[in-house]
Amino acid sequence: MTSTLPPDEHRPVILLLHGLGSHEGDLAALTGFLPEDFDYVALRGILAHGPGYAWFEMPVDPDRPEAITPAAEAVEGWIAEQDRRVVGAIGFSQGGLLALHLLRRDARALDFVVNLSGRPFPAPMRGDDALADVRPPVFWGHGGLDPLFDEKIEEQVREFLSARTRLEEERRPHLGHAVDEVELRALAGFLERRAADL
Repeated sequence: MTSTLPPDEHRPVILLLHGLGSHEGDLAALTGFLPEDFDYVALRGILAHGPGYAWFEMPVDPDRPEAITPAAEAVEGWIAEQDRRVVGAIGFSQGGLLALHLLRRDARALDFVVNLSGRPFPAPMRGDDALADVRPPVFWGHGGLDPLFDEKIEEQVREFLSARTRLEEERRPHLGHAVDEVELRALAGFLERRAADL
C-alpha cells in the first residue's frame, strides 16, 4: 500500500485499484491531476502476474463470479480496518471492474466509484437491484479505440451503469486502453463535486 499524500485524519480516502499486471504505484502517478480534498491510497493486487500484480485471473468467466470474491473481500477487509472514512475507489481496467464489484456486493460500501477503461462483471449479481435503488455516482472514462471494447460491449456497459448509477461518462473517441489529460480533467471535476457533497 502506498499513500500519495501526507496522511490527514480529516481528509476522506479514495482507493486506487490498478490494472492487470501493474502495481500500486501506477495510478498514484495520476493523482497530481486530482483534487487535494482526498487522500489517495493505492492498494496492490492480491495475485502475482508477470512483473506486476492482478486482482483476479483473466479471462473473466461469466459463470464464475466467485473468482472475483477473494479480491473484493481483501479490499473490504482493508477498508474495515481503517479508522478513516473510505468514500470512493478509482479503478483502471481490471481495477475498474473490482471497484464496480464492491458496489454490486454492497451498494452503500462506497459513496462513489470511478471506472477507467473497465466494465462490470458480465453477469447479473444479487446486489444489482439494491444498487439501482441507491444509484451512487459513477464516473466512466474510456477510449473509443480501446481494443478491449467493441461497440456492443461499450453499449452494454453504458446500459448497465445508466440503469443503476448516476453515470457521468467521458468518452475519448481517439483513445485506446489508456487515460489522457482531457479524461483526467473531467475526472477531477467529478471528484470536486463529490467533495462538495461530503
